[in-house]
Amino acid sequence: MKKILSFILGCFVALNLSMSVANSAANEVRVAYFLEWPSPNLEDMQKKNFAKALGVPVKWTNFTNGGAMTDAMLAGDIDISYSQGLVPYINAVKSNAPIKLVDIAMEYGMGGTTCVTSNASGITKANATELEGKKVAVPLGTMAEYVFDESMKVVGADRSKMDIIQMDPEEGAAALVSGDVVMACLFGGNSIKAAVAVGSRLLTVDEARAAGILGIDITSVTDKFMKENPGMLRTFIEVTHEANARYKAGKADMNAMAKASEMKVGDMKDTLSGFKFLTPEETKKSMESGNLDAFLKGMGTPGGSVDTSFLPL
Repeated sequence: MKKILSFILGCFVALNLSMSVANSAANEVRVAYFLEWPSPNLEDMQKKNFAKALGVPVKWTNFTNGGAMTDAMLAGDIDISYSQGLVPYINAVKSNAPIKLVDIAMEYGMGGTTCVTSNASGITKANATELEGKKVAVPLGTMAEYVFDESMKVVGADRSKMDIIQMDPEEGAAALVSGDVVMACLFGGNSIKAAVAVGSRLLTVDEARAAGILGIDITSVTDKFMKENPGMLRTFIEVTHEANARYKAGKADMNAMAKASEMKVGDMKDTLSGFKFLTPEETKKSMESGNLDAFLKGMGTPGGSVDTSFLPL
């Protein structure tokens, strides 16, 4: 009987999926993501499993920051932004951008996003006020800027007295290595690895965690795509959560994930160790009354910007 019920349920799901795809308008789905930022669903990207599930080609484009993802969505070039930082998303909806938050990609400590001071500068958390009057690299409008702001509160340094230079993580790491800046705030495994080769984290991962500094990346979608292709959006999120479950079960193809992330497997595992991939139930709770909800309210995010109806519950 169990097998029969499973068969009937499978047919029902397949029928619903077919109907959803048949009713959709898109003949291609365009997705934004980050390199150096591994996640289980990048295995499915690499193996074209999203295209198989959605029934249309899926074009993945990598971006250097979440603000650029928003710009691409507003320009009509991207339908779904996967792992967009929460800060860029909040900035967008405060400007009335027609996008919605529909899933949480991951929660993370400061292993994957941090501020690094150069060893040559001699600046640590103990004398962090010496950052004032000096050049620091920050990818403005990203989660790294949030980490920068929160870290400065912890160490008692005044950001208004620093010469803050907008730089994407790779640029910031290069500037730190060359000595053009004394501190770089950045994200991404390869960029952080390059930065810590010549510097040290201003706050350790444990110190940042103790200070309550938490990162959240989300999945956002344009209102237009969401309204015209609800079945495709639901399938995209389903495949992502299936990948998360596979990773938790120890069955993920790490080589495929590393190739998609353009990272070495060892470096990728180190980055992944700081990530938490939530179940659909945990995601819904976080979106409605947990970490995500608190973050959104704390930053004055307009109501109605979150939609939990696409989660595979």
